[in-house]
Amino acid sequence: MILLRIIGYLLLFLAIAALGAEILMSVQAGEWASLAVGDVWAQVDRESIGLVQVGLERYVHPYLFDPILLTILLWPAWLVAGVPALVILLLARRRRQRRMFT
Repeated sequence: MILLRIIGYLLLFLAIAALGAEILMSVQAGEWASLAVGDVWAQVDRESIGLVQVGLERYVHPYLFDPILLTILLWPAWLVAGVPALVILLLARRRRQRRMFT
C-alpha cells in the first residue's frame, strides 16, 4: 500500500507541475494555451512516439494507436496524470480502525 501511495503522490506532483507549466505558458502567451500529453512526450523523446505507433500497429492492433492513443495524446497533461493519481490515492488511503467496544 505504501508503494501505491508513493506512485499516487508522484503522479499528483506531475499533474500539479503540468498544470503550473500550462498556466505559465498561458500567461506568457496572453491567451489560454493547453499543454497536451503529446507535446510533453515530444519534448522528452520525439522519436519514441513513432516507435510506439509502429509497435502498436504492427504487433498489437492498429485500432489501439489511431483513435485511442492519439485521443489521449491530445488531452491536457495535468488531466492524464491527475485522474489516475486521485484514483490511486483513494484506493491506497489509510483506513481507520473501527473500535467495536470502547
